[in-house]
This record gives sequence, C-alpha cells and structure tokens, in this order.
Amino acid sequence: MRRRTFLGAALSAGALARALAEAPAAWAAGSVSLPFDFAQQRRILIPITIDGKPAEAWLDTGSSGSVVDLTFARALGLQLGEEIHAAGVSGKVSGARAIQAQLTIAGAALPRRAMAAMDLSAISEQSPRPVQVILGRELFEAVVVEIDFATRRLTLTAHETFRAPAGAVLPLTPTAGLRSLPVVLDGVATPTLFDIGNTGALLVERAYAEQHGLMAGRRVSTQLAVGADGTHEQAVLSLDRVRLAGLTFHQVPVVAATALAAGAPANVGLDLLSRFHLTIDFAGDRLWMQPYRDALDIPFRKNRTGLSVSLEADRLVVIHVAGGSPAAAAGWRTGEAITAIDGRPIEADYVAGPMFDWTAGPAGQVLALTLGDGSTRKLTLADYY
Repeated sequence: MRRRTFLGAALSAGALARALAEAPAAWAAGSVSLPFDFAQQRRILIPITIDGKPAEAWLDTGSSGSVVDLTFARALGLQLGEEIHAAGVSGKVSGARAIQAQLTIAGAALPRRAMAAMDLSAISEQSPRPVQVILGRELFEAVVVEIDFATRRLTLTAHETFRAPAGAVLPLTPTAGLRSLPVVLDGVATPTLFDIGNTGALLVERAYAEQHGLMAGRRVSTQLAVGADGTHEQAVLSLDRVRLAGLTFHQVPVVAATALAAGAPANVGLDLLSRFHLTIDFAGDRLWMQPYRDALDIPFRKNRTGLSVSLEADRLVVIHVAGGSPAAAAGWRTGEAITAIDGRPIEADYVAGPMFDWTAGPAGQVLALTLGDGSTRKLTLADYY
C-alpha cells in the first residue's frame, strides 16, 4: 500500500484560522449543481477557477482554511504575502504563506478572500493528479453543501433559499472552528470531527483509545500516513462496532494517531461518510445523513499485505513493513523494489490506474510480485489488524 493519506490538508483550526480570519463569504447564487470526481473513492474533486484561471479543488471539511499549492500559486502569478503558522494532524507545517484570491464554482463567485499557500507535494504523491487547491471550512460556512455519491453530483445552495431534506437531522458541534458529531466507538460515545478530507474511515487519538480500552485485546499493527505536515508511522487496528447516523458498522479500520490537532479525540472520514447522501449546513450546525441501500455491505479498505510503498519511476519501493502482517511473515524488508504485480508492470500512471489498490484485495488472495532482480515472490493477503 502507498502511504495512506488520512487527511487532506490536515490543517488545524488554530493558527491558520487566526491568520486568515475573515467572515464567511456571501453566496451570490441561489443554487448551483455540478459533477464531481470521486477519485479513487477517496477524494471529492471539483473544477473551479482561481482568479479566473482553471483549477481543480479537493473538498475538505477538516481544513480550517482553504489552501493553494505553493508551486501552483506561483505558476498562477498569485502574490505571496507574509509567512503564517499552520499545523497538520500531527505536527507543524512550515513555509505557509498568506495570499488573496477569488474562487468561482460553476459560474458562481465567492468574494476575493484570504487563503494559504503551502507545499502540497506530499499529498500529491498519493493522488491521481497534483493537488492544486483544497477548499476548507469557509466554503461550508458560506453555503449548504449537498453531496450525492450515487450520482456524483454536488449542489451548493444559499442559506436563504435552502429547504431541509426529509429525514432526521444530526446536530454538529463547533470544535476549534470545525465541526464534530457524536459517533459511538465500541460503546464509547465519542465527539468526532466531520472530515471529508480524511480518505480513511476513522482516526482516533491514541491516548483516548487507550484510556477508553479501545485498543485492549486487539491485534494492533502499523502503517505510514501522510498529510500536509509530512509522513508519520501510526498504529492501526479494527473496531468491532461503530455506530454512526443510526447504522452499526462492524470491523471498521482505525488509525490511532499520536495526537490530533483539531480539538476532537476522533475523526470520521470518507470510507464511512461516502456510504451516505450528505447535506452539510455548517452555518446552522446541522447535518443530514441518508444511508444508501448498500451502506452496510460495502467492505472497508484495509491493507492486507503489510507493505507501504513509494512509486519511483517504474517500481514500487518498500518504505514500511507492518508488524504481524503477511509481508513481515514472508521476510519483506524496506528498500526492496516491486516491478510487476501478477505480471503487470508498474507504470508511470500507477497512482491513477486500476492497480493502485492492490494491497486491499480480499483475504486469501495470492499475489505474484516481481522484484527488482527479476525474481518472483508470492504473498497471500490476510487481515492482520
């Protein structure tokens, strides 16, 4: 598996929000609808313009402010302001700069506003296309955002013209400038950040998990995770029961992070949230989650090899071997290179192609992995956490 992108920009609502403090932008349009790309079933990407120039934006309710990649900002000719302080899910992000830019979505413009420019290359390495813009909290406070994963449609509606959908409404709690909702983790009611920038299912602060017995008696392993603040080794485990929006999910994969920067002990991401039709009203502190018929049937993505890899030209280089995993049992070591999987060579479009999820195949599947020296090594996938 690649290093897992468990958060989008993973930006805290502290220093960055204060540096870019600004009232939510007024939405001039009544309602606009546009298609979105649900890239790799992990990221919600939409076309936008920034200062009149085309760009692609990643939606992220877990980011306290919108962000433009620093290299992309320079290519657009955006004027970089003073350096500002930003924090990721596990640490500080260096080199962030303040900018001013106007965003347009489906022909509807948001007023020119403060944003941050920072290096997003680490996240781009795990994405099918370079990450150009991350749209954070202020979009979700400016409009009501409806996300239909079944039709891949996004609808943005002004608060004045919004009509609430049918179904129960869930309260959202302001949390360090973002929003959290109650999620029950193995019987423990837990304030959980609502984060569509988190590509996984759940992220839980390790100290909280240990305090509430969520790690006791479980198989715990490790993996690498990447955010705007860099790459970190984190513990991974599975919870027996997770209750969210009236549904109970079983064997849910969880990343136990050393520390979370956003003011809540847990974070729920797209591997769970995409099982629901979402209507998000940050300004009203409310959320509608209408489950799809197959919400409980879709298997969760789990690494069943134990390998974390990095793409280098025509090969995948092993950068982490998880303890207790099939790869560890088979003697895999960091630095080894994979040039083909089941006879299919690793190519430049690997991250955007169908081979990207090879580590998440079903338990019992046997893979034939060709190494850099031309030899072949078989690996049987299994659940190890």
